[in-house]
Formats: sequence, structure tokens, C-alpha cells
Amino acid sequence: MLVGREEERRLLAGLLAAARLGESGVLVLTGEAGIGKTELLDQLADTATGAVVHPVRGAETEQDLAFGGLSQLFGAVLGGPDHLDVLPAPQAQALGVALALRPGLAVDRFAVGSATLGMLGRLAEHAPRLVLVDDAHLLDRASAEALTFAARRLVADPILLVAVVRTGEASAFLEAGLPVHEVRGLGHDDALALVRSRRASVPVESAATLVRVSGGNPLALLELAELAGHLPAGAGPDLPPPVPQVLTDAFAARTRRLPVPTRNALLVVATSGGGRDLVTAGCRRLGIDPGSLVAAVDAGLVRFEGAEVRFRHPLVRAAVYAAAPAAERRAVHAALAHETAPHDADRRAWHRALSIADRDAGAADELVAVAERALARAAYDVAASALERSSRLSVSDELRAERLLAAAETSWIAGQARHAHDLLDELDPTPAGLAGRIGSLRGTIAARTGSLAEAATVLVDTAARLAGTDPDTAVDLLADAASAGFYRADSRFLVEVLGLLEGLLPGCQRVRPRARGVLAVGMARIVLGRGGTEETREAVAAIAAAPELRDDPMRASWLVLGALFLRQEGRDPREIEAAVSEVRSGNAPGTLPLLLFHVARHHATTDRWPEAESGYHEGVRLARESGQTTDLAMLLAGLSWLEARQGREEPCRRHADEAVELSRRHDIVLARLWVGWARAELELGLGRAAEALVELQGLTDLLDEFGVEDVDLHPGAELVETLLRLGSTDAALQAATDFRARSEAKGQPWSRARAARACAMTRPGGAMPGPEFEAALALHERTRDPFELARTQLAYGAELRRYRRRRDARPVLRAAVATFERLGASRWAEQAAAELEATGETALRRAADPRDALTPQERQIARLLASGQTTRQAAAALFLSPKTIEYHLRHVY
Repeated sequence: MLVGREEERRLLAGLLAAARLGESGVLVLTGEAGIGKTELLDQLADTATGAVVHPVRGAETEQDLAFGGLSQLFGAVLGGPDHLDVLPAPQAQALGVALALRPGLAVDRFAVGSATLGMLGRLAEHAPRLVLVDDAHLLDRASAEALTFAARRLVADPILLVAVVRTGEASAFLEAGLPVHEVRGLGHDDALALVRSRRASVPVESAATLVRVSGGNPLALLELAELAGHLPAGAGPDLPPPVPQVLTDAFAARTRRLPVPTRNALLVVATSGGGRDLVTAGCRRLGIDPGSLVAAVDAGLVRFEGAEVRFRHPLVRAAVYAAAPAAERRAVHAALAHETAPHDADRRAWHRALSIADRDAGAADELVAVAERALARAAYDVAASALERSSRLSVSDELRAERLLAAAETSWIAGQARHAHDLLDELDPTPAGLAGRIGSLRGTIAARTGSLAEAATVLVDTAARLAGTDPDTAVDLLADAASAGFYRADSRFLVEVLGLLEGLLPGCQRVRPRARGVLAVGMARIVLGRGGTEETREAVAAIAAAPELRDDPMRASWLVLGALFLRQEGRDPREIEAAVSEVRSGNAPGTLPLLLFHVARHHATTDRWPEAESGYHEGVRLARESGQTTDLAMLLAGLSWLEARQGREEPCRRHADEAVELSRRHDIVLARLWVGWARAELELGLGRAAEALVELQGLTDLLDEFGVEDVDLHPGAELVETLLRLGSTDAALQAATDFRARSEAKGQPWSRARAARACAMTRPGGAMPGPEFEAALALHERTRDPFELARTQLAYGAELRRYRRRRDARPVLRAAVATFERLGASRWAEQAAAELEATGETALRRAADPRDALTPQERQIARLLASGQTTRQAAAALFLSPKTIEYHLRHVY
């Protein structure tokens, strides 16, 4: 009986009403055990007339069964693999593999989440859908992540998802940033009413004590009311004990009063998961009369629901299982392993494993098979648990180490970085033959979640150990180390890695490590100011052409990264778009944050700023969801740089501040450099030269501190312009001279064009503007960066005007105004327009473009649809539902 709860009832009723009208709703209810969360779900289901209810229940016994939650959700509506064909092919394959309806290779968890969203959307086309997830903290992790992925993207579908999570328990639903409402204890009057509804004879004083001791917890009130004044020890008048412990004690006391056969039968129920056939078979194998459960039903501890035996509350099960001696629990698991149906191999393997106190090769092998099946369905948390338990059961030390490492690897993929690290610590000293994998995993975990410095050290040390026996693996590790050094902007470290790579590459045979090694050499040389263009060009060509790398999920990121370092010599833009499409349409969208970072940066250095902004925002969203800290910091830094050029002060500063906080915490120096650029360009665009100089000096100090010599990261042209605005002519001349020397050493048109502009602005007094600016413009024509071209046109036109060559200045300034406006660099457009008006010509400003009012996501949607994709194709590409696409499309129109 649901007493009180008016606030929660109003909240849920409002969400249900909105869902019926086509507005999606998501809510996570939290609260301590017994607080009434399940009753709220039941009441919501009872009032959901006209909607289809999809109940999903988490259970401790099924946490290690891959996608058990999704099977509950879709099991009734998906009779077979053919029913998946309503989804786009990649989504259908991902969901089919996850639910064991189709064969296939391992799928990315984002792909399963996208398919979950797609299937919910298709179901909601016929009637509103109500997804109720009870005990969500006990749901298998793979299902929970798929549901939260979908929940974050529900906007305009008639779908309401409500999940309940017990306070103090970890859950993907709490980590996902979804709306949360805490269910608290009942108020005094409602609590008294509930007690009196169960036991009208409880004295007023005892009832008041129950309310105080229970904290208004409904289950505690009803259970303790049964004790009629005999509260558990410790329930003193001043400090009530924690309610879950009170309940556990109360349930334990009630089970102790039951006959021994009933207690034994309850242990079978608690261990089995509650299927009546399995409970009956398990009891009979143990010599227990299944009929003895009737006494537990009479005591209100369990109930029969169709083919299930359900405990009144998960705490009852916990109390029964915890109270049993370990030997009795193992005996029950052994009986259940014998009685579990052959087709339920995973459940049988777990029961057998939990029935063994020592090592057992057969049980260990069965759990490896469980892990393999889980990996094929991207249920990495299940695979990690199975591999870890298998390692404990393994007889040989070699197999134990191999399986423990595999458990660490899958734990990392499952997002359990701390646990993966702990498992690796158990492999100390490092077993022979596993050094490369252990070092790679340690380095990867450190790079993504901890310290880039630690990652670099681990990767180099491991590579040094393998250099003499396995140069291919050593090169692969050093390529990762170079990446860590690049993000740290650590020039001394890159010198060390460069030397090691150059010594090992001649002996490297496999295509993947060789291509990555050559790319790392090129990148390191460029950052150190030692050439590197030829190596980078060679690596990009090899990566693009090698058939062995065609299906590598990181191939697209390497291609785009190489294009960024090559600037004007980058790959054809169509190849980059094709690489992104490959990842979007495939089953590895987990690699998208890194790829989107590189692609957005590429677009930001061309005329595709709207695409860059959309890519940054999508990448930030995905990086937050997947916990990819390094990528998140770089995406935020890149976004702030773009916003600085757009003149958008508030978001620029907000994103820059967050990027700096992450960068300092995780040693991501490159992101700090990019933020320095962003802040300096923002001040320049706003016309605040003194503030810009402070930011530029901080940026150059940071470059000097870390020994970064890449001229493309040096703000020489901006420094010259700022010093000239402040009247520091001599300092500007020196800065221009130094910058030109750096750019000529690299020899690339992009930096040489910027250096030529800087030198043109500091030419000797009396010299007419012309040759240097014309040289700069010619170099700009060999690049794809219209913003830099327009900056040079603005500087050139301003100088021509100052020398009273107004007629010559006008077309140059007109071009600058047009480019800045086309890009969306509003502050720079204003500066160019002011210079043009100073020549005596009124600047014809572009009329307000309605496209500027679109959000980054709306622009993405519009571009995909304009390219010929259908609503469903666009939805699949952006991990949204078709209804959400239509919702945003109304704004676009």
C-alpha cells in the first residue's frame, strides 16, 4: 500500500502526461533500501493507461549475465533476428549480437546504446512506452550503459524511462548525469498512518518510537511493527541505527524462527535467482522438500509469481544468503550447477565456479568460455568478472597470469580503470611474455585517466625491455609514448623517443607498428623543429593504402592527425569525411571522441567552422560519457580557440577554464597551449591589446618552458600585431625577425605566410606596403586557412589606407570583411569594416543569416539531410532517434 508520496506522485504523473504528448522523460529515483521506490514504480505502471509498460528488474544473480537487462526489455517484442530489420543495418547487427540473436564479432558499447535508442524509438511509433527499471544498481553493466546512452538522447519520443537506484550503490544511471530525485522517509503523520494500517493495536508511544528509529522508512516501519515493541539491539532513543542494518537484523531474526528445511529452501531461492523449476530441482538434489517454502510464504518473506519465487525485498535475500555458512552456499551452488539447463551455459558455469573453494581447471575453462561469449556481445564487465574468477580457479601459474591480464584489459574497456589497475598490480613481477601487453595497458590507463608523465615512463621502459626481442611491439609502445609526449608538449622526452624509434624502425616488420612509428617520428620532428614533413607524408600514405589497416578503428584518427601536421598537404577532405563516415556507420563509435577532435581541428583551420563547432560539441558530449579525459580537455581547448575567433567571449572563457582545470590535473600541456592561444586571440579580436600581450607572453613562456619548437604553435604573428598596437615598434621588429627564421626553417607555406605578414607590418619606416604582403598572400593561396588569409588582407588594407592608397585598400578590405563574415568571425569583421569605412567606403555588411541561430547539433542535422540522407540515416549517424531529428528539423525550418 502506497501511503503519502504526493510530491513523487505529482512528479511522475507530470512526466507520464508529457510522454503521452510526445515529450520524452527520464528520471532516476534514489533512496535507501525499503524507502518505497518499487512501490512508486508499481503505482506509475498502474496509472499508465494507453501506454505500454516495459518492466526491467536488476538482480544480483544476473549481474554477470551479459545484456540480461536488455533481454528483459526487448525479449517480449523481438521474437527473432528478423524483427531487428526495422533498424539500420549496423544498429540491427549490434543489438542482434548483444542479445545473442545474431552471430558476429564484438560490438562497441556505443553501437549497442545507439541500437537501444533506435529500437525504443521504433516501438514508440505505435504507442507511448514506459520503461521502468527496478533495482537498477543490480542491472548488468552492459545493459545499464545501453539504457543510459539512450536516455541521454531522448527528446521528442513518447517515452518515459524511470530507474530506481539504492542509495550508496554505484550505477551507470547515477554516473550518466540524468535527472535524479531522492525519495526520503515518510513524514510523521504518513508514517503513523502506515504503522496503524498494519497493526492498529500498536501503542502511541511504540508507534512514535518506530517512526523515529526507522526514519520514516516504510519497509522498516512495517517490519519493526511486527516486533511489537521488541526493537533490535542498538535502536536507542538518541541515534537510530542505519535502516538497512536494522532490516537485515530483523529479516535474519525472522528467518531464524523458521523450520530448518524452510531456511535451507530459502537459501536455494536466494542462490538460484528464483526460477521455480530450478528451485524445485535444486531442493530435490539437496534432499530438501520444496513444499517447505510454504512456511516462508506464510511468514511474508517470499511470494510465488507465476514461474518465479520472489523475495519480498532484496534485503531478505541478502540476509538469507549472508547468514548461511560458506560450505552450505557452495553446496547449493553445486546442486544448481547440476540442475541448470544445458542451454544456459553461462549460469551453469557461474554456479560451478562458486561451488569450488580451491583451484579447478575445468571450472576455470568454462568461465573463459563465458568471457568469450560476453566479449562477442560487448559485455565487457561480464567478461572481466568471468576472467578474474577464472584466473583464481586456474591451476597453472601461466594461465592464471594470462587470464588476470585479460581481466584487467576488459575491466579497462568496461570503464573500471581503478579495478584494472589493481589487477595489474597482482601481476608484479611481470610474467615473461606478457610485458608488452601489461606495459601497454598501464600506459593507456595512465594516459587517459591519470598522468601522462606516468604513461610516458611506463611505455618507454616497457619498450626498452622488448627492443631486443620484439621490435614491432616496442615500436608500437613507443608510438603511444610519443603521443603522450605530444600531449604533454615534453620536448626532452620526445627527443628520447625519437632516438629510440629511429633505432628500432629498420627492424620493424608489421605494417601497423611501422606506419604508426613513422608517423610518430614525423610528429616528434615537427614539434622539435627538426623537419618531419617527409616522414609524416610517408606514414599517412601508408596508413591510407594498407589493406591490413582498413578495418582498424584507429585508422581514421591517424589519417586526420597526419593531415593536421601536414597542413596544406593534408589528405583530400573527401577522404577525411569518408573516414568519419566509416566510424559512424560501423560498430566502433567509442573511437569517435578522438576522431572528432582531429576532424574538428582540421575544419577549424579551413572555412568549415560550423562543422568544426558541431564536431567539437559532439566530441565533448561523447568524451564526457566515455570518461576520456585527455580527449575532453583537448576538445574543450579546441572549442574555446574557435569561439575566440568567433568573438564569443562567455562560452570561450567557460570552456577554456574547464580545459585548463582538466589539463593541470592530468598534465595535458598541449591543451594549456591551445587555451593560451584562445585567450590571446579573444583579447585581440575584442581590441584589448594590453590584455592580449599578457596572454601571449604567458603562451610563449609556456612554449619555452617545455622546449616546443614547432613554429605552428608559436604566436609570432599575433605577438607582432599586439606589440605594434601598443607602440612597441622595436620589440615588434625583433619578434618578426625571430618568427621568420623559425618559419623558414620549417619551410611550410602556412607558417611562412604568417611570418611574411609579420615582417610586412614591421618594414622600415617610409617603405611603401606591397611586396611582403603580396608574398604573404601568395603563400596563403597554397593553404586552406581563409581566416589567416583574411587577417593578412586586413593588415595589408590597413597599411595601404595609412599610406593614403585608399583605392588600392578597398578591394583588399572588402575581401577581408566578406571572409570574416562568412566564417562567423564577427569581431574581426567589425575591425575590417571600420578600416574599410575609413577609406571613405561604407562597408556592406552581410544581412543576418538565420543559420547563425541554429545550434551545433541542428547544423549537423541540416547538413546530413541536405546531403541526401534520410531522417533515419541521420538519426543513426548522430546517435539520436528519428523523432528527435524531426524535432530539431522543425527548428531548422
